[in-house]
Parts: sequence; structure tokens; C-alpha cells
Amino acid sequence: MIKTLFDPSKKTWNRRTTAHVPKHDLYFGTPLNTKWAGLPLGDGDMGSLLWLEQDGLHIHINKCDLWNDAPAGVTYDDECYCSDHEEELTSVKHGGELTVRFDSPMFDYVYQKDFAARLSLADASAYVDAETPFGSISARMFASADSRTTVLHCRVTSDEGEAPEIRLARWGSRVLWRWYAKQLPEPEIGLDGTETCADGNRIFITQELNGTKFCLGMALSGDSAIRYTERRNCHEGAIVLDRKTAHDFTIYFTIRLGESVEEAKKLCAETLDSAVTQGETALYEEHKAAWENFWNRSFVSIADDYLENHYYLYLYYMNSANRGAYPPHFTSMLWNAYHDYIAWTYYFHYNLQHMYAPLDTVGHGELASNYYNLRRSGLDSAYKYAAVVKPHEPVISAKKGAFFHDVTDRYGRGASYDSLNCTCGSQIALQMWRHWRYTGDRDFLENYALPIMKGCVEFYLDMLVREEDGLYHIHGTTPYEGNPPTDDCYTDFVIIKALFPIYREFADDIMKARIDNVLANLPAPILVPLEEDDWDGDVFTYGLGRGRKPLGDGKVFGIGYRNGEIVRKTYGNPDSPKRGYGFPHIEHAPLYPAGIFGLKDRNTPMFDNMMNQMYLTDAHPGFWGMTGIYCARMGMAQEMLDVIHNHLEEWQGFPNGFNVESGEPGMIKKGPDWFRPENMHTGERGMVKTEDFTHFDFETTPIIVKALSEAMIQSHEGVIRICPAVRPQDDTAFSLYAEGGFKVDAEITADSYVITVENLRGEGCFLTLPEYADLTKLTVYRSSGGEFVRSEAKTIKFGNEEVLDFSDSAAGELLLLTSGPIEDLETCKQVPAEHNSDIKMFGSVYLGSPRLMK
Repeated sequence: MIKTLFDPSKKTWNRRTTAHVPKHDLYFGTPLNTKWAGLPLGDGDMGSLLWLEQDGLHIHINKCDLWNDAPAGVTYDDECYCSDHEEELTSVKHGGELTVRFDSPMFDYVYQKDFAARLSLADASAYVDAETPFGSISARMFASADSRTTVLHCRVTSDEGEAPEIRLARWGSRVLWRWYAKQLPEPEIGLDGTETCADGNRIFITQELNGTKFCLGMALSGDSAIRYTERRNCHEGAIVLDRKTAHDFTIYFTIRLGESVEEAKKLCAETLDSAVTQGETALYEEHKAAWENFWNRSFVSIADDYLENHYYLYLYYMNSANRGAYPPHFTSMLWNAYHDYIAWTYYFHYNLQHMYAPLDTVGHGELASNYYNLRRSGLDSAYKYAAVVKPHEPVISAKKGAFFHDVTDRYGRGASYDSLNCTCGSQIALQMWRHWRYTGDRDFLENYALPIMKGCVEFYLDMLVREEDGLYHIHGTTPYEGNPPTDDCYTDFVIIKALFPIYREFADDIMKARIDNVLANLPAPILVPLEEDDWDGDVFTYGLGRGRKPLGDGKVFGIGYRNGEIVRKTYGNPDSPKRGYGFPHIEHAPLYPAGIFGLKDRNTPMFDNMMNQMYLTDAHPGFWGMTGIYCARMGMAQEMLDVIHNHLEEWQGFPNGFNVESGEPGMIKKGPDWFRPENMHTGERGMVKTEDFTHFDFETTPIIVKALSEAMIQSHEGVIRICPAVRPQDDTAFSLYAEGGFKVDAEITADSYVITVENLRGEGCFLTLPEYADLTKLTVYRSSGGEFVRSEAKTIKFGNEEVLDFSDSAAGELLLLTSGPIEDLETCKQVPAEHNSDIKMFGSVYLGSPRLMK
């Protein structure tokens, strides 16, 4: 019998993600007393980082739309908008800080008799319990999206009595986004425009920024009497409670925006009134139910617990930070913790896109809405950029269509530098297209994806030059960010081959003819032989393929021409002087993000060339390297695991799972690290300790999740591939989604499989099973509302492979594929997971902290 959580009689899966995720709670068995071990909470719009210091609870509060706009008057007729001058830029500011301070060192490690702090994923809540010789504290905190408030409930006991002090403050500062390079020396920058009002059980702090007015407010409720409330200065207010041996109180806080600070304060007061009236218990039940609905939309269980933990942390952080009006930044998201400092304050295309790439597959494409809104709202600016800025470039003469710069502000307005990377807009358009393929949202297609596609196609059509050889060429563009310019840039041609055929289906006849003409007359990919920096004449000497023989004719890809000479980017030897700076792994663009090449191309010379390129690739990618995704797309299961394990061990920076950029100390790099920023007035250089400007990074984890999801399911080639990059020995179960409107549930082991495919929209589908699946045992059933009816397994030739043919599948139909008849399925019950209650370790990195030594 095959034991499975699928129930054929009910045609449903007997599993709930909320019963599974407690095993991935972040558990801290000892207080680490640092903000970088903080517990991030958020309602999708406002985020709070909770951490513990010896004196009490500390909370840094942010919101996605607290914008301080650059001075007015800068236009495209004058210069590009994203300034590289410190503080003369549009940047998001922090909201404020909340602290609950105690007389006794409640969270000092040395005094802990018992301690546990937990980020509980199922109910998206933080729990803190500490017992000391002089007292105890128990706290719960959660961010309620429905009420727009975050709630902190505390119970405190003490032998001699405690008089807790609750402070609400906002101390603005310089943005310091180029702290490692340049810095304005005036420390008073950012302090203006703040006012505090404290009265009774309320504190309000209003802030007037250039373009934004907001109010941060808190309300206190409970049975603890207030000794006094005071406004301490324009930046801070405090509520001090009477000294008692037992306290039970709840703090509600929120941030609201208004046309004026007065309106913002009024809205803030109304929001707090409503939350207090509903009460903590009612708000918590609504909050818990909302998160239960979120979690149970998808499911993943893999053999590697640590990687699986990061998968669920990714979903938790995305839902906590991506339901507001603007996307969070890839650095720290909504959990900056040092005044108004924000690293890389602009939106950077290549960094930001990583966060959203896995969402449709994992069933939460809605969390990309703010990202798509940002990109769509920047379309007019992209047209202006092409018309006004690009003609000024020495080699790029295109002035039609839309040019999306890699670096933009919140309005989508591009920077004045590094404007030779032309692929960004097309990649954004392709990501929108894929979102449409998952959702079938026609309004989104017509009002988001197609307008950007059109602008990018027009731009490339104006860029391409037909020359004497009859082919179309491009001159002087860069392959992704930071690379030197080339002619016939590899990534431009790859993106054109991905974008043009898609837009052609929606274009008028004139545009179709132009697209057809271009696609028929593009140069062939540049292929080059291996060099001594790659192999010893027999086998590869570096990279993923070390010790393996090259495939085919032993060639790899060039990325363009410079002065008529072929340019290569990647060499096997990581110390080769031929390697240059710039975004890595350009040659893999057809695999990802273009998606025009993959497993369908097996047994072709080009597949051999791409595999050679993969063999050259370093197994230790940088924090934003996408090697794991490339491995998954090539079906390289073992290599993918090796790569993403390296990725985690080298770039997970903090015990809450966030990542670290190079140069940041985090928990891995030890000792002081110094930068020497330039004084922007005098040009002199001083010394700044890196640790003072530590920040979270959120690029590595999304890339790992994208790789994991691609290993379990791929659908970008018109075929739903089940476990194309999963090892036979790794038992896998999932509930994920595929292009065309399909929900796929599976349980797969080395010798059995139970798979259902639900047709949500009515498109026909093609399927492949894992290579190790025994197709001689394949049994297929189909159901359209009634009983399962056994069906023949039809196959069809698709490219260079045989695939299962369900092209006649209809909306509402459920396919069941098993390694035996239904009678062999034994339905099991899900066993709820216990809450994780210890540190998790992988190599030198870890999640949480160990249990208290007793």
C-alpha cells in the first residue's frame, strides 16, 4: 500500500500548512541582546523589529510609504532624477522607536532562570518569556492588518515591584546611503519637523517630510495605573506606570498618513480608538485566521529541514512586508533599525526583482502587486528617459519607446549614470507576462504587461541597426549591471528573442512584420573554445564541472564584441585576470531570466554548450548570484543543492534568517571592519566602523526559494515538469502552481508518487514526471466533479522529449497520477508538527539561539 495524505474518495489532500510550519519557528533559548537578532513583524505595510536589551523590549518601527521627496524642480529636461549626492534624493524614512523599560535587568543573560523567545510562523506572532531571580515577564506581539495596528501585550511580576516606562520616540537622521563612499558631516540633518504630544494613555508624534505627513501614535490599556505621562521633548514622550509587583497591560501603535499632520494625527487617534475597543483577543483571532488562510494556499516539504525553514521564512517575510503601497527595499525590507539610515535607498532592478520571482509558483502572486504598480507607474518616465536622455549617450541613439533604468526612485524616474544596460524594462515586462500566465487576469495583461512590452519593443526596434551583412546589430550596450559596453550584446539579443515573439501575438500587422523581420535576421550566438583558464585539455579544472570532460565541441558563450574582438565574461579560474567586474553569469540568460532555453533542448549542440557553461560556473555564488536557479533549470539536482548550501553558509548573516552583503560583519565575519568615506564638503576621508551601519539583506533567500521551487516544478517551457531537479533519495511533497492556471499537489519518493493536477482555467497541459519515476507503473485517473475514471496515459513528442499529453483537459478537471491503482492508496492523517524549540544549525550559520544552560 502507498501511504498518502491524498483522499481519493473526497478528491482532496489531507494536509494543512499551518500544522506544518510550527517546526520552522525561530526559537531563541537565550537572549542575544542585539537588534540583529530581532524578531521581524509586519502587517504588510508597517513593520516592527522587536529585540531585547538588558533594560527591556525595544521596537524599531517602519512603514513602506514614509517618503521624503527630493527638492522640487529637477526634471528630465535638466538632468536625471536619482541624484548621487547625499541627502538630495527621494528616500523612505523610519517611523519611530518604542521601548518598554524595566528597573531590573529582565533580559540580561546572566540572570535568566528560564528564557524563551519565539517567532511563531503559523500565527505570525512574537512570544517572549523570561524568568529571573527578581521577576518575570511574558509578552506577545503581532501586527494586525485589519486594524492597522501592532499589538504588544505584557505581563510582568516582580518581588520588589516594577515601574515600567514606555517610551515612544522619533529621532530622524541623515539617510547615509553612501556611508561607505561619501558622507555629509552635518549631524543635524533629518531632525526637523518632529513634534510630540503626550497625554493620559496616549502619545502622538507627528512628522512633516517633504511630500509626506504622518503621525506615529500609541495607546496604553490594561489594569496598571499610570503614575505620569509627559512630553520629554519634541522627539519623545513617555508613560511611567505605578510601581507594583504585578502588571498586565497592552500597547497598541500605528502610523497614519494625511494631507496635513493634523489630519494624520486625527486618523491615528481614530485607528487606536477602534483597536482598543475591539481589544487584543478579538484582534488576535482575526489576525490568526488571516495568516491561516495565507499559509494554507501552498505547501512544501523537502528532505532538507534547514532549506525548508528558509522557504517558509521567505513567505513569512514577504507577507509581512509586501501588502502596502510601495515595495520594501531589498536591504532590510521594513526592518531598518538605525534611525533613517537605509542602504541603497533607491530601487535597484536586479536586486529588487529577486524578491518577487518565486511568488506565482508558491501561490502568492498578489504580493507582487506593489512592485507591478511601481513599475507600471514608471512607464511615462521610461518614455521620457528614452526621448531625452538616451540621445545624449555617445553610442546609443534610440529615442523611441521606453527605457527602464536599473536604478529608479519611487516614481520610476531613472538615474543619470550607468544607463547602458537596456534589458531591465523587458525583464520587468516578461515577469508581468508570466504573472498573467499564472493568473489569467486579463485586466492585468492589458493595463500592465502589454503597455510595458510595447514600450520596450519600440525601444529595441529603434536601437537595432541593419548592417551590410543583412543582420540586425546593437552597439555599445552593457550585459546587465556594471559590465563594460559591448557590441552585439548577448543579453540584449536573448531578451529580444524572449520578448518579441510574445508581444507579436498582440501587435498590429505592421508591428508583426517588423518583429518577424528582426527575429529572422539576428546574429547567431557567439561560441568560443575553452581556454587554459578553464581546462587542462582533457577535463575542467574549476567550477561545477571540475574533473568532467566538456560536452559536444567543447565551446562556451561569448557576450559580445569590443573593438571587433570577442568578449568573454566567465572563466573557470576564479582568479583569472581576464575576469572583470559586473553582474555575474551573463551567459546563463537564456535559462533565466529569459526562459527561452532549458530541458526541452536536451540532446542538441546548444544544450551541450550551455552545460559546458554550467560546468565552468563557480559553486560559490555571490550573495545575489543565481547559480542555484540555473542548476535547477538544467536538471542538475546535486549541483543545485551544493550551490544553495554554499549560498546559505556564506551569505546568511543573521540568526533570524536574513542575509548579509559583502563587507558587513553580521554573525559570520569577525572583528572591526572600516570604510573611509569622503567628506562631501572638504574631500577629506575619515574612518567609519562598518558595524555601525550593519543592515539586513534580502536577496540570497529569495534566490534559494526560486531555485527550490524550480527544482520541484517548472512550467515556463509549456510543460509542467514535476521534480525536474530533485534527487531520487529526497522525498518531496508540495502544493504549488504552474503557468496556464494549474495547481499541482504531489508526494514523491524514489519508488512511488501520487500527483494531482487541478485545472483552474481550462487550458490543456503537458506533463513530465521525475526521470527516476517508473512510467511502467503509471496509472492515470480523471475527474470532472464525479468519480475518478481511469484513463490511458497518452504521450506526445515535445521538442526532444516525450511528454504526457493532457491537452484536452478542461476547467475544473482533476487529474490523478499514481504509481499504482487507487486501490493501492492508503489515506493517512496529517500529524501536526511540534513547535521548534532549539537552535537550528547548518555549517557555520544558524537560526535562533541555543537553549539556556541550566
